[in-house]
Amino acid sequence: MMGTATESTELLQVRRDAGVWFARLNRPDKRNALSDALVAAICEACERVTADLEARALVLYGAGGHFCAGADFAGFLSLMQTEPGHADDPIAHYNRQFGAMLERLAALPVPTIAVVTGVAMGGGCGLASACDRVIAADDATFAMPEVTLGVAPAQIAPFVVRRAGARRARWLMLSGARIKAAAARDTGLADVVVAGTELRDAVAAELRLLSAAEPAALRATKRIVNRTIEAPLGAALDAAALEFAGLLRHGAAREGIAATMAKRAPAWSTPLPDLPDFT
Repeated sequence: MMGTATESTELLQVRRDAGVWFARLNRPDKRNALSDALVAAICEACERVTADLEARALVLYGAGGHFCAGADFAGFLSLMQTEPGHADDPIAHYNRQFGAMLERLAALPVPTIAVVTGVAMGGGCGLASACDRVIAADDATFAMPEVTLGVAPAQIAPFVVRRAGARRARWLMLSGARIKAAAARDTGLADVVVAGTELRDAVAAELRLLSAAEPAALRATKRIVNRTIEAPLGAALDAAALEFAGLLRHGAAREGIAATMAKRAPAWSTPLPDLPDFT
């Protein structure tokens, strides 16, 4: 898959340029709150990125000046009118579908970047936490206020803990505190904080690094890191050795070594894509 491709839907606008996928949450009137349909659209986008063997990254951001305000309350209120099933509570099923989307995003075989403007609340905070890199505008707000609504941050908790660590994540979720981007960086929820006018430059800097990476090597690295998190150490190292052997036997490794010795860019280097206005 080469070149530039654009596809827009009512809820998620997806564009591919120079191997980079851009996905914009497009419910600005709801501060991009996560409806069933939007969650499904993000899952579909993840499948498309996974199938693109030349992909370098997925950049996730929101329309209308906000990243994501979390769950759509209208869906919750509707579910509260349902009766528990014999084998499965429909509310639990609904909640778990959101978690499944976060699983797919976290397991994506290419680097993922969340660009946070406005608010990242509740599920929006979890959405950002499932990404590899979080770039935030300095006036963005992060919060997990579920306990103040009488519920718990059920599906996002594992992803927030992985990103921020148990001690800091626990207090943020228990207190429901609202914090600005600089504090989010200090707690681990964000990686890079810049003025809103500098977001494009910050994203470009990250993509410039990835443009020199070989796509198969990126995928292998993601698999190795994910196994390190999930599997016992010995099993993770065994699998990493096989990944390493496979990459060295792959023709791209020979080109990478030759390019390094010749002090030139490898054949797979790509130009930067045309970046959107993230504000």
